[in-house]
Amino acid sequence: MSYQKILVGIDGSKQSDMAFDKAVETARQNNSELFLLSVINGGKIPNGGPNGYGFIDRGIYQPAIDAMKKKLAEYEQKAKQAGIESVTTEVEVGNAKLELAENYPSKNDIDLIVIGATGLNVVGRLIVGSTAAYTIREAPCDVTVVKTDKNNRKVDLKKNSYPEI
Repeated sequence: MSYQKILVGIDGSKQSDMAFDKAVETARQNNSELFLLSVINGGKIPNGGPNGYGFIDRGIYQPAIDAMKKKLAEYEQKAKQAGIESVTTEVEVGNAKLELAENYPSKNDIDLIVIGATGLNVVGRLIVGSTAAYTIREAPCDVTVVKTDKNNRKVDLKKNSYPEI
């Protein structure tokens, strides 16, 4: 069995760097297409409109979108240097869990999702939720959660993850 379309969730963290490295190697071995997706969490935000609640101008996300597009262009270049011929990059605004685990894979016939493990503590996972756990549970395809570097060495996730909450 081989994977033809591999999706990597990129959020700028050390874990997503590790996931990218593993996905590139998997794509190289399988001669696969590689999809790099970054999701900026966004949706309804309270505003000063007559109803007090509505959609805010999506332009507020533009600096984050521009920064992630630049980062994804760097990843794309690295992937192509590693021999991956087909690399697609995309930045979306929405619910990161839904986009990464369900919407994007279904729209693009993804057959493998590669994501990094998070280092959030128990309280943080309860408040924020685990994107990795949600993806494992809801994705329509195989999911690889990366906890080691490209040489398969264990990484201290507490030192290389989000701050403790």
